[in-house]
Amino acid sequence: MKYIYTLYTWIVGGILFFVIMVLSILILSFVPSKKFILIFRFLLRTMFTLLFVRVKREFTEQIDFSKHNIYMPNHVSIVDAPLCAAYMPEFITALEAAEHFKWPVYKRLTKLYGNIPIDRKSIQNSLKSINAAKDTVKNSNSLVVFPEGSRTVDGTIGRFKKLPFQLAKDSEAAIIPVGMSGVYTFNRKYSQIFRPTKIKLKFGNIIPAEKVATMSHEELMQLVHQEIEKLVEYN
Repeated sequence: MKYIYTLYTWIVGGILFFVIMVLSILILSFVPSKKFILIFRFLLRTMFTLLFVRVKREFTEQIDFSKHNIYMPNHVSIVDAPLCAAYMPEFITALEAAEHFKWPVYKRLTKLYGNIPIDRKSIQNSLKSINAAKDTVKNSNSLVVFPEGSRTVDGTIGRFKKLPFQLAKDSEAAIIPVGMSGVYTFNRKYSQIFRPTKIKLKFGNIIPAEKVATMSHEELMQLVHQEIEKLVEYN
């Protein structure tokens, strides 16, 4: 059964995602991403529905949308980015691996959408990306950052990078931990297999900007790691 579903997902999901990319590029060439977001979310959510993936959101407290926030989810699968774009509670852009900006078609979409490339192999380029992200959070919109930097290989939450927490301190933003559950069942790193499943995005206790400012990088990393661990439901 999983092989039939995997074939279905690669064919149907691939076609749907390609159509969504092309349509989005055409629209974003004339319309700002903030005005396009409702349509973009609808298209992505429809794709997940047609792939028999049910997504649920939970919130532990009310989010203040009058300020720009930094969302920090655990990084599990290749579908993390479309999941965040489809189900975050507000418009967000993302810090995204620089190599993604070399993929045909997708590179055009992610640039138009407003994501920021980060080259994890270069400290100098990474710092430039962090500065660009800081300006985004301060002046434009909220941001999503995967603090692990890369996808988990065993389903557990890996070690965090320091730069996302420097970004939070520099941009004077609140951090919202996000636990994504069920994604590892759907697809995992180094695997081409997909399984129909239920996915939950749980938004945890907000770490206010005032607290972020007073904590060290190491304290913040430990706190966010602990908060995400409490949100993730391991099967």
